Amino acid sequence: MVELKQFLIMVRKKLMFIILIPIIAAFIIGLASVLFIPPVYEASTTLYIINQNAVSEEDVTYNELLKNQQLVKDYRELIKSKLIVKTALEELEITDMSPERLAANITVDSKNDTRILEVKVRDTSPERSMQLSNKICEVFVRESVNITKTANVSIVDAAEVPKGPVEPKPMFYALVAFLVSLCATIGAFYLFELLNETIKNSEDVATYLELNVLGTIPLFNIN
Repeated sequence: MVELKQFLIMVRKKLMFIILIPIIAAFIIGLASVLFIPPVYEASTTLYIINQNAVSEEDVTYNELLKNQQLVKDYRELIKSKLIVKTALEELEITDMSPERLAANITVDSKNDTRILEVKVRDTSPERSMQLSNKICEVFVRESVNITKTANVSIVDAAEVPKGPVEPKPMFYALVAFLVSLCATIGAFYLFELLNETIKNSEDVATYLELNVLGTIPLFNIN
């Protein structure tokens, strides 16, 4: 109970700093993310894996469903393979990016566990992110015939130039900075109050010593 009372007293005393410091930190982090973090754009192309096997309804429910799920997993990895990304870079004549770096900027997701794959590519240029996404899918559709010996992949929706960046997120960064600095500020002030055993006024006597104050002696300035 005493610690809670100390905490509330500390918050009341340092309320201005507790509010002001997180606001300043959030502003600085948000501004820094805009000024120093280059914008990143994301373009996406949609692929569809065609089911070429005519099967019964029962087979689709069990065997074929498992087969399709495994095929989707295989294709997700093949799209980011060195063969695909290296060929895409060569055909686009991009020399300032390595295949490893491009593969790290590719995300492949299946939509709602279906045979529809969404290939997303991030880049600092919106036009190049679109070109890379479309070219990677184009190369994959072409090369998948040689790899799997079946032509069962087609492009549904080609990528378009993204309208805005996906990174940085200044509002999100500012919110995180505000919450972190708020907790840090409260914790620092509270720790300082716990370690500081100095009695400064009559209120501290009543709070920390649990004694009644009978009177105070005013300060006199004698010249």
